Amino acid sequence: MIRIHQSVSGAENVQPFDLTDRGLLLADGLFDTSRVVGGRIILMRAHLARLTGDAAALGIEVTPEALEALAGEAVPGGAEGALRLTVTRGPGGRGLAGETAGAPTLMARFSPMEMPYPMPPVRLGISAIRRNSTSPTARHKTLSYTDNIMALREVVAAGHEEALLLSPDGKVACASAANVFARFGNRLVTPPVSDGAMPGIVRGWLLQAAIGAGFETAEESLTPDRLTQADGIFLTNSLRIFQPVSTFAGRSLDTSLPPALIQLGHALLEGAFDD
Repeated sequence: MIRIHQSVSGAENVQPFDLTDRGLLLADGLFDTSRVVGGRIILMRAHLARLTGDAAALGIEVTPEALEALAGEAVPGGAEGALRLTVTRGPGGRGLAGETAGAPTLMARFSPMEMPYPMPPVRLGISAIRRNSTSPTARHKTLSYTDNIMALREVVAAGHEEALLLSPDGKVACASAANVFARFGNRLVTPPVSDGAMPGIVRGWLLQAAIGAGFETAEESLTPDRLTQADGIFLTNSLRIFQPVSTFAGRSLDTSLPPALIQLGHALLEGAFDD
């Protein structure tokens, strides 16, 4: 098994990277990004479980213990920032079905950064690129992010800041790197995985935790028209936590988040939901 990590002090490679690695040549692998607060990985167990589960779905064997050890090497004590863990199938022969060396490549990169909470509002625009809910890239955090990159570039060129991807039949799926929630009064609604939504860590946490904070939550199909009827729209991912949407489909939206929701995010960052 090849293990590489990079931290604030620069590159620190346990072993040189093999340029025949299938992650590099074919995007044959997965990744996970988590927020680090005071040296703690927020919702660490959920992140490790999702990454190992995604790897298993692609037939790549990796254990949570190996990933946790690598993360521990990469994250400095008391640090604030973002941790990315990457798993590839490893070095292999030419071609899609080329034989591999039998050992995956594991990489960790910690990026120190200050991230406000809540995040500043963003302008949301619809991309022409559609999200294929039957694809493994829609259900697992694979390295193949070309659609997401091009969707974001498209809407930024049109004057927006974040891209909304729809399913082939026009239902809301997700943003380029976040899940979408619509707030209807005290009810928080997010698209189901069957419509192309990525099963994000904060998405899954919020569907459960928000109930204890007095909200109703639901996974339901949403259309862009239905989204415009919401009292508010916000995005979730492991770095942003909650990020309100300021404009969508030519409409200005209320960017204030309910106090109970803001407090829930503070509790998450303070470690109240750590394992």
